[in-house]
Amino acid sequence: MASLIITEKSSQARDLRAALGDRYGPILPAEGHLLRLAEPDEINAAWKQWSPILLKPDGLYPTRPATDGNKPAKFRAIAAALKQCDQVILATDCDREGQLIGQEILEHVGYRGRVLRALFTAQDPKTLRQAFAQLRPNSELRPLYEAAVARQQADQIFNLSLTRSATKMLLAPGIRGVIGIGRVKTQPWASSASESLKSATSGQRTILRSSPPRLSARVASSCVMHPRPPAALPIAAMPRRSHKPLPAPGDRSA
Repeated sequence: MASLIITEKSSQARDLRAALGDRYGPILPAEGHLLRLAEPDEINAAWKQWSPILLKPDGLYPTRPATDGNKPAKFRAIAAALKQCDQVILATDCDREGQLIGQEILEHVGYRGRVLRALFTAQDPKTLRQAFAQLRPNSELRPLYEAAVARQQADQIFNLSLTRSATKMLLAPGIRGVIGIGRVKTQPWASSASESLKSATSGQRTILRSSPPRLSARVASSCVMHPRPPAALPIAAMPRRSHKPLPAPGDRSA
């Protein structure tokens, strides 16, 4: 049975080769996420124009191959190898994001062979050999993958929708820029806005720790509210992503 090991990064591939040799087949590293989610205008041409609407497609945002750096070459190499193997072993990081990085490749290309999961928290030879001696069916990790997809889809829908809505409705007249809203950046901006409001009322000048566009008073006030993050999307009956057929290696017609 021809096997393939997919890792999350080159360091994992290097350590696995040192610990296992080639007894489990070739080892190919990803480069983090080799896929991206489609942009809103790739789903609906009308969404290219920014407006305060909810950018939620009927199903899930489909994946597209990433185009930055050496990711296209790595994706093509893994996709070509998948066509030649009966079994895949995912050896990405043992967390939600690691599960997504490996499994989304298989979902994207429509791989239907056997899939196993290697779980390890260290990359020394003894730990890696033990992990491969106790491989688990990847189906056991399906809930972890679906949780990662829910987080990814929620970020895409709410971050883009709220960023566009805030930019169009709340940016001060005559000011060019984007009011970015997201799980990572909103809280630091809220702290900066809070300090700005405090300094304005006390007559003192405070240097902001971040550099967002100049905000209207309404925006500065709303930023202090620390909005709660959006609830995760339901995953019990999560629909499958739709993808275009993967072109054969070397096909330039796509």
